[in-house]
Amino acid sequence: MNKDIYIEYDNSKLKNISEELYNLFRNNNYSVTLLNNNLSLNEKISLIKSNSFVLSNKLNAKDSIEIIYPLRSNDTLAKELYDSLSNITNVSKYYQLRSPSNTALDYYDILRNYNDQAIIIKYNESILNNTNIISRIYQVISNYLGNNNIYIVKSGDSLYAIAKKYNTTVDEIKKINNLTSNLLSIGQKLTIPNNIENNLNNNTYIVKSGDSLYAVAKKYNTTVDEIKKINNLTSNLLSINQVLFIPSNNDYTIYTVVKGDSLYAIARKFNTTVDKIKKDNNLTNNLLSINQKLIIK
Repeated sequence: MNKDIYIEYDNSKLKNISEELYNLFRNNNYSVTLLNNNLSLNEKISLIKSNSFVLSNKLNAKDSIEIIYPLRSNDTLAKELYDSLSNITNVSKYYQLRSPSNTALDYYDILRNYNDQAIIIKYNESILNNTNIISRIYQVISNYLGNNNIYIVKSGDSLYAIAKKYNTTVDEIKKINNLTSNLLSIGQKLTIPNNIENNLNNNTYIVKSGDSLYAVAKKYNTTVDEIKKINNLTSNLLSINQVLFIPSNNDYTIYTVVKGDSLYAIARKFNTTVDKIKKDNNLTNNLLSINQKLIIK
């Protein structure tokens, strides 16, 4: 069974990224709570159940991401986050931070209280609207916690309807749950294979074991050079769970956001609309960051 997940943040600028992560976990049937930032840290800690996982989001004064994990923990999750995020942005380091008054304790209370069931991610302000970063954090943590979803059967449910909802098959659900028939009972718990690709826009692809740029380009009827261009890749090397932006067709322009840009100004420049740009790039608000890449169709 999945752990209860708590997401907390300590700055209003982190509200959007925290809400996006909350929605990804919630939409994949995780038990997740977004803690109100008006609460004090002690109040947040008092609300978090034991044996839960805590994701703490913080702003970083440095021009990079940093990942902090508990003193009692190994670096498995921290290293996986570092490896995944380093492909698309600047991640300076992952580390443990000791309290100066007692080096046997974590500096941050959120780590101190939850042993190895917590992680802190410190973001640079300019990358807070990067949807690839959000999806990668979800993917890595989901895999770390166990990427199966739990669905509780309701009145009127059928295996066919549940399979269709989660973009899987009746046979897959029966296989993973050891079912010998299609009969369901209200309150029955079903394990559903997780698929993050349902939550990303249609222009993204998550690299799997054995993938190559040539194979991915062929699958989507594009070229290796086009994929490298749109993802700002300097080599053909890929890593598992890497998120690639894939052009849906060749009728597009890649625009790099510069200082002073707005969605309205970009839409006027390319004779399109703000809503169209947001839809094509899976944007949930009008905020942009310098060097952010936008597909303009």
